[in-house]
Formats: sequence, C-alpha cells, structure tokens
Amino acid sequence: MVVVRVQRARIFRYTPTAKIWAWTIKVLPFVLVLLVVFAMCFVAITRAPALQKRNSLKVNSLHVAKLKPDPASSTQNKDFQLERLLKSKPPNLHLFVTQLKKEANGYCSEKLAEFQRKSNIISERLEPCRPKPWCPKIPPVLYGAEKLDSVAVNMTEEEIVDSVGSMGVGGSWAPDDCKARHSVCIIIPYRDRKDHLWTLLYRLIPVLKRQQLDFKIFVVEQVSNVTFNKGAIMNAAFLTIYRTYGLRGEGNWHKGLYGCYVFHDVDMLPEDDRNMYSCPEFPRHLSVAVNEFKYQLPYHKLVGGVFNIRPDHYFLVNGYSNLFWGWGGEDDDMGYRLEQVGLPITRPPERLARYTMVKHVKRKPLAHAVRLKLVHTSQKRYRADGLNTLKYEVFRVDTEKLYTRILVGVGDMPEYVRSFEVARRTTTVQNKRWK
Repeated sequence: MVVVRVQRARIFRYTPTAKIWAWTIKVLPFVLVLLVVFAMCFVAITRAPALQKRNSLKVNSLHVAKLKPDPASSTQNKDFQLERLLKSKPPNLHLFVTQLKKEANGYCSEKLAEFQRKSNIISERLEPCRPKPWCPKIPPVLYGAEKLDSVAVNMTEEEIVDSVGSMGVGGSWAPDDCKARHSVCIIIPYRDRKDHLWTLLYRLIPVLKRQQLDFKIFVVEQVSNVTFNKGAIMNAAFLTIYRTYGLRGEGNWHKGLYGCYVFHDVDMLPEDDRNMYSCPEFPRHLSVAVNEFKYQLPYHKLVGGVFNIRPDHYFLVNGYSNLFWGWGGEDDDMGYRLEQVGLPITRPPERLARYTMVKHVKRKPLAHAVRLKLVHTSQKRYRADGLNTLKYEVFRVDTEKLYTRILVGVGDMPEYVRSFEVARRTTTVQNKRWK
C-alpha cells in the first residue's frame, strides 16, 4: 500500500510589514539617484569659488604672459627670489603717508604766511568778493561720440596750441564763469613719442574743458636711456606733485590738493566726452572699450590705459609697483592690489568708455618669468614695494605751454631682471640659428 503525503499549500498573508518592504524596494533606486544628485550639487557649490578664482587667474595670466615661460628663464628661475624683499622692513606705510600729508599741508601754511607778510592791505577795507556759483553737475556742452583716426595728427605744435584755446601756466585750466566741482591731475608717462603726446593733447584738452574740470596736465619722463619703468615714474610724479601741493601756481595755490589723479597712456584717445574724468567713490578704469581689442574688455582686473583714483586710495594700495622694468605688468599688479585692500574697480558703460589707440611700435616686454612671478605675488609684497620704497630723483621741472614736464630718474634695471633679459636674448639667437 502506497501512502501519498499531500502537502498543504501555504497561504501568503499580505501583512503591513510586507507592504513596507515591497514599497521600499521600489523606491530605493530613486532615493539613491537623488542622493547622488544632491551630493554632486553640494560639491559643485562648495568648490565654485575656488574654481572661479583659479579660472580668473588663468584668464589674467593670458594677458600677462604665456603660462609656459622661456626655456632659458625657467632654468634660472631660482635666481629671481622675492624672499629678501618680503623679509625686509620697509618704512611703515601709515607713517609714510602721514608724513607726506604733513609736507603737503606745510606747503600751504608757508604760502599763507608769506601772503600775510607781503599783504599791506587792511582787512576791514576789503570789499567782499562775490563767490562763483558751482558748475552744473552735468556739463551743458558735450558733443558725445566722435569717430577718431588711429594715426597721429598732421599738425605743428603751434597749430595745436592755437586750436585747444587759452590755457594757464604749465597746462592748467579752470572754468571762468563757475567753480569747478572736481580738481583733476593728469599724469602721462612718456618717452620718445612726441607725435603721440601732441595728438593726445590736441584731443584731450578740449574734452576736459567741456567737462568743466579744474585740471592740470603733467608729463613725466624718465631720464637717460635705461629700461623704461612706467610704474616707478608714475609713483615719482605723484610724490613730486603731492609734496609741492599739486605744483599749484602763485595765483591759485589756495585751491589746495588735487582730489583726483588720472594716469593716462600717451596713445589712448577718448572718443566720447561724456566719459567723465572726475573720480567717483571708488577707483575707475576709463578705457574699457579700445579699438585695438575690438571694443571689448579683455579681462576683469584690467586697469591699464586710462585709470583714475583718489589720493587716499592711492596711498592705501601703496601706489604702483617699482619692480616692472620693460613693457607690461604694472597695471595688472595694480588690479591685484585693489583686490587685496577691498577696493572695487568701477567702469563706465562700454558705449561711453571708448578709446582709439594710436598706431605705434610695441615696446620690448619684461621677461615672462619675472613678470609672472611679480604679478602672482603682488598681494604679498604691496606694502613693501611702492611709494614708501621708491628711490627717485627729480632732475628738472619745466613749464611748457600745454603741460608741466617732470624729469625723474629711478635708477637702472636690477641684476636679477638683467640676468633674465640676457638669457632670453641668448635663447632667441639660438632659435634663429636653428630655423
């Protein structure tokens, strides 16, 4: 007899716990995907500032130089060290600025005492002078945009002097019918470009007059044939002007210090007189759109070309660097200095801040390795490299018809820069032979 065992079928009960497990298995993949997405977003948000800073450094480096330095320079990069400069003890920047302001105010006090000694007029008999009204905030006569030629003007100096109209002593001017709201000092670094200088004066002076500014133009020139140092001679011009109370004349010394300094390249011609040369609350880069760059701003930290700044802000960044021998780099260094002290770079609209660059032969640039290292260390050394450490000598101050000429000497190129220049020339000659 065969016994067959029949197994009873199990009945699966759909309990609440089973329902939860089934729902969990279905939803779990979607939860994992969401967690991965949230993690990626968190990483992107936290690393965004670092990536942005890294990218901005790369973009700025493209204008300063190629990231690949010269082969000869890379072998000698150990010779160019800034440790001695960073470890040195330069004059305290705050004490230096305080002493400088005392010198400027002392000039005014001496002038006032001299005036009182020479004056034999009884103050009671003086008739009260009617003060001039303030000039309007918006100048009434502005031409707007004008089309300019990038070639130097074909005019004699006498014709240019006649065309710009009456000027004061040494390139100074102020409106007669009203009191100017802004006093502006124009500093033009210059060397061996006479046609460009007169072309700039022919274009710039009428613009400043229509803007109703109290201005004076200074052309600072580096003596001898040593390598050009634009940053150092601009610092020397600023100190010379500030220490002598703005080099005011005998008739207008009482006007006081200039409230705005404009550093103006000799080959930049303003196309629109609505681009005001007065200083706003923060430093302003005026030459935003240049024909040489297809009227587009190459990079954000650019302050080269035409740049205006208040004297207190110029003291705060310690002026320009004195270490850039040759063409390029000192303007980018100024951009990093402004960022280090927390001063934003303001700019007028591109449709107003348009400039035409006069055609010229490019100057020999500074060695790539030197320029890169200087620019990327500007935030560390700006207190030890600038106004408080400048060694300069004023040889002569000449009063011309349309400007005041300051001849300064800032020494010769240091040995650490010269070694790079010699190595670069040697590499260039070798490359030409191989070609």
